[in-house]
Amino acid sequence: MDSRCGAVQLKEVLMATATEALSAFAYYIGSGGYYEKANSTSKYLTRDVSNFSANKGSANYTYMGNLCSLNPGAWCAMMVSTAVYEACGSDKTKAKAVLWGRWPHYNCGTLFDDANSAGRAYYSAYQRSTKGKGGSAYMPVPGDVIVFSDDGKTRTHAGMAYACDGTTVYTYEGNSSNMARKRSYKLTSSYLYGFCVPVFDGEALGSVAQFQKWLGVTADNVYGPVTKKAACKEHQRYQNSTFKAGIEEDGIWGPETYYATEPLRKGDENDDVIVWQGLLYCKNFDPVGLDGEFGPNTEAATEAFQKKVGLNPTGVADPYTWAKIFDSARPEHTTLQKGSEGSEVRYLQNLLTNDGYTLATDGEYGPKTEAAVKRFQADNGLQADGICGPLTWAAIE
Repeated sequence: MDSRCGAVQLKEVLMATATEALSAFAYYIGSGGYYEKANSTSKYLTRDVSNFSANKGSANYTYMGNLCSLNPGAWCAMMVSTAVYEACGSDKTKAKAVLWGRWPHYNCGTLFDDANSAGRAYYSAYQRSTKGKGGSAYMPVPGDVIVFSDDGKTRTHAGMAYACDGTTVYTYEGNSSNMARKRSYKLTSSYLYGFCVPVFDGEALGSVAQFQKWLGVTADNVYGPVTKKAACKEHQRYQNSTFKAGIEEDGIWGPETYYATEPLRKGDENDDVIVWQGLLYCKNFDPVGLDGEFGPNTEAATEAFQKKVGLNPTGVADPYTWAKIFDSARPEHTTLQKGSEGSEVRYLQNLLTNDGYTLATDGEYGPKTEAAVKRFQADNGLQADGICGPLTWAAIE
């Protein structure tokens, strides 16, 4: 892989940022826990640590509820919102970005749902082994939001991880026996529903900036036209150097680049995977590293992106998925027949191969390609003339 990147791992930065977020809980833990207010006369305790045990009770009037504009109310999710808010310098816009586009969170269900829609949620070991849920064997790290469930279905509680030793996860939780407190659970516990990874790859994590450094453009951590063009140019360079695509390396996504793009899938390891991972970060999907290895996390982030843009979540970065990530559309196809050649023919050959009509992707519409098209047409109720026209294109894509 290109020496500009090597194995760029982001976990250390994430953990440092998470530690900052968790430090906010020091205000709520205190000696014996942070108690809720017993009545509505004072409404909520202040952030002052000297008031932790004053007027203890269970009326759910809290500092977090006041900040989140919901008093009284269950406050486990609001405690997560408050911790992130304070870690972001009391900036609600940044806190919203960290918590997958929503701040504050008032209930546990939206924590997992929003994280899942952003490609940031992982089911627990218990869910994967007994409920048949998807997701890789993710190990929680400090800063992850933990969602709990009493029955394996309904999300009933939330907290945040501050440590994990490989068998046990240690958490801070609000609204636990009317207080905020530390707890721990075996990773096999049926109470664990899943883990939600905050989007700390904004200013704090800088994954977009890491990608920009690899591309050789100004690392301002903002995905704009310059970064987009550089990413497209790097993708074109890879297609040319690896597959002899012969496309212009102009950084402009167009039909020739679309047709020349070879799909990326789980198991691939190359520079083009780095480009793909970087673009996922630019679109707020987390492949968990810019390492050029298309592993389970990159596959999961790809599926999440495909769902978001209305594509079949195959986890394969095919040309149409590339087009979507570059904010482009599928090109209008030309009619291909025996004697045609070029990148569009190679694209057709790839599609036929993926559908089980195995062909060499040589870009030449010869007898074997014609025969494969005829078989495809016959199998799909089309006129088997060996010509790939509008009806055949519509059926094969």
